[in-house]
Amino acid sequence: MGSSNNNSALLVQAARMYYKQNLSQQQISEKLQLSRPVVSRLLSQARQEGIVRIEIVDPADAYGRLAQALKKSYGLREAVVIPNEGISDADLKLKLGKAAAEYLDGMIAAGMILGVSWGSTMQTMAEQVKSRASRDLTVVQLVGGFTGGYYNTHASEITQKIADSLQAKAFLLPLPAIVETASVKKAILSDRNLSRAVEMGRKCDAAVFSLGSFSPESILVKTRYFNAADVKALQNIGAVGDICTHVIKSDGAVCSRELEGRTLGIELSDLSGKQKSIAVAGGKEKWAVIKAGLIGGYFNVLITDEHTAQEMLSA
Repeated sequence: MGSSNNNSALLVQAARMYYKQNLSQQQISEKLQLSRPVVSRLLSQARQEGIVRIEIVDPADAYGRLAQALKKSYGLREAVVIPNEGISDADLKLKLGKAAAEYLDGMIAAGMILGVSWGSTMQTMAEQVKSRASRDLTVVQLVGGFTGGYYNTHASEITQKIADSLQAKAFLLPLPAIVETASVKKAILSDRNLSRAVEMGRKCDAAVFSLGSFSPESILVKTRYFNAADVKALQNIGAVGDICTHVIKSDGAVCSRELEGRTLGIELSDLSGKQKSIAVAGGKEKWAVIKAGLIGGYFNVLITDEHTAQEMLSA
């Protein structure tokens, strides 16, 4: 009995020295005053008796499991989860853009109409779309980009860049995203050519877009669609972010019907009805709007990072 206990203790000691302290078999043999072949047999026996259990963890599998959990929890068609360990916001956007570009590369089909929005994440995606010939493909700008500010949304450039890479036709939307009054919106949509530009976005087969957080640092503020007072007023009634410039609350509902009446471009209801409605967003500042978008059902594909995926699953 004592001999068995002593042997078990020796197995544990040798295993700890090898696997925990990272000592070599030669170092262990010297410390325990045993021959190296005996140390080797001890380590083999420790594995056989289950004292040492070796687990191989494939990070890709971990991200795959997170993606599957997102699909199941939110009824998504697909989810892509990328690593996010100690990287900057700029690097995260770059990685999200790359993941979105790779997703598009596997999704593009002949005759498709692809709608795209604007934003820094979309810009990084556009820069990484692989060049390829695509038969009868049209790339459509989903959201107007003309603003009264100095900040450039690069909306038309993003659409044109993707179209050029895919050798596709570009269909631009030469309009502001938000106009001053509902009557201005009505007048714009009464113009045959301008309304056709909006309609092209509404009937696209797939849409890819980023989500915006809502704060004084929001791109909608930088482009002067909103001022500080507007931000405060919308936050007071629950604004958490925007999807294609539609400002929404935490439950996924639009924040202001009055604002909706002045917003041009693809409607939220149009997004939710797409064959592929692809949201590309990650990072802590986007958690609230991503959650709201999931609740609202505005996208059926989510490309995000591991921390965001974990937050969506724990919320």
